[in-house]
Amino acid sequence: MTLALPLLMKLIPLLCLSLLAFQAAKAGGPDLSKSTHTIQVAETDPFAKGGHEVDFSGGLLYSPVLGAHGRPVLDYAQTDLTLGWMLTSPSSLFGWNCLRGNWEGLANVFGAKVTKGPDGFLGGARALLRYNFVQPESRWVPFCQFGAGGLGDDVYRHRDQRLIGGGFEFTLVADCGLRYFITKQWAAMVMIDFEHISNANTASRNIGVNAAGGTLGIGYFF
Repeated sequence: MTLALPLLMKLIPLLCLSLLAFQAAKAGGPDLSKSTHTIQVAETDPFAKGGHEVDFSGGLLYSPVLGAHGRPVLDYAQTDLTLGWMLTSPSSLFGWNCLRGNWEGLANVFGAKVTKGPDGFLGGARALLRYNFVQPESRWVPFCQFGAGGLGDDVYRHRDQRLIGGGFEFTLVADCGLRYFITKQWAAMVMIDFEHISNANTASRNIGVNAAGGTLGIGYFF
């Protein structure tokens, strides 16, 4: 007992010092809850890599355009449903902050009804690549995109026209647009479209369609 008491008196200060050191280290260390919250806030950026969006849009396209003098008319109303994946997070392009943005991959399905010209329907799917011009804290986000795909139609059944000669046609698109973010997740969209339709001479009739027009839409980011 006489030996244990002095030993205990020596250990008590050491234990107190160890406890104080532990508390100090804990107070000065990183707050994991705050770090997690910071990461979650960063991930709410709608254009962060790995994010998604879905767009629903519709518009009118007019043909012929681009010097297609004498080409038969084929105007149509088109509706699109598009799903996007953010391939990169926003960063400067070529070192220019004014071109800051990100790349987005898109899968698109569409349907169209001819409003002027040989009566019929068109419908198909496309893959597109879009560049979003993203400036920090801006609600306005311009973008450009291009892509290609295929479509089915029944316009080719009208033998008196040579624009569309097959039940399957190829389509190329190039568009420029502008988004306005109503909230962090919802954005209104306006877009100027150019579309080309042809069958690459796989059918006997293949003048092709060059159409341009405008589209309005709404997008949801998640």
